[in-house]
Amino acid sequence: MRTGRRRPRLVAGSRSATPPSSSACWPSGRIRTDAVLVIPGYSTAYETELQSRIEDAGIGDRVRLLGWVDDAALDGLYRAADCFVFPSLAEGFGLPVLEAMLRGTPVACSNATSLPEVAGDAALLFDPLDVDAIAVSIRRILEDAELAERLREAGRKRALRFSWEDTARQTLASYGKVFGQTPGA
Repeated sequence: MRTGRRRPRLVAGSRSATPPSSSACWPSGRIRTDAVLVIPGYSTAYETELQSRIEDAGIGDRVRLLGWVDDAALDGLYRAADCFVFPSLAEGFGLPVLEAMLRGTPVACSNATSLPEVAGDAALLFDPLDVDAIAVSIRRILEDAELAERLREAGRKRALRFSWEDTARQTLASYGKVFGQTPGA
């Protein structure tokens, strides 16, 4: 039986298909040393470089590279996380941010591409190229219980504003504009 306070869990979005830059690495030494970073997702061509950076930073004991996980396991990761971190540089929409929000996980994500529009005011936004900004966002969520709770509630509400039905309707309307037709006509 485990006693005492559990280590904070941070879940990051899946591994990037682009090389890990120094700025995309864990902000070692800038946040709680007992936090564990869990990264699900398929291995990429840059796996060896990512693992080297983790070891060079001395955080191998606090990073879990899980590989692909099924939907039930991913759901459990989101729900167990104290913070979902998404430092994406290139994102088409940002579904992982909404998935985390829907499960009540406070989110800190990149201020790039579509993510500010998706996250709205229900997440802390940071420059994904600024390790200090990433660390500050994570620290704020881990250390400020009121902020974390506000983000949990705002995130749930924000995620409910998005639906597959609305997406299909808007996609159909876009196609109609392109082809000069009104949906349903």
